[in-house]
Amino acid sequence: TVAAWPLLGDLAPSLRAEVPPLTITGAVYASNPSQRLLIVNNQVLTESATVAPGVTLEEIQPQQSIFSTRGQRFRLPH
Repeated sequence: TVAAWPLLGDLAPSLRAEVPPLTITGAVYASNPSQRLLIVNNQVLTESATVAPGVTLEEIQPQQSIFSTRGQRFRLPH
């Protein structure tokens, strides 16, 4: 389940250090994934978008979103 993914703050320090600061200022959740949007660092993103070099937005959920870096998924609430 999605809750099984660790929070960004729970990743190993070496992996966490590779993730730039991510500020989520808005989210739109819809049952249709193509209508979901997340505003991160003033960028409007859809699922599978590159947030920063090496960081991908995997999935937008109602209360949190799933990101990945170097194959490790993690979540951030919003």
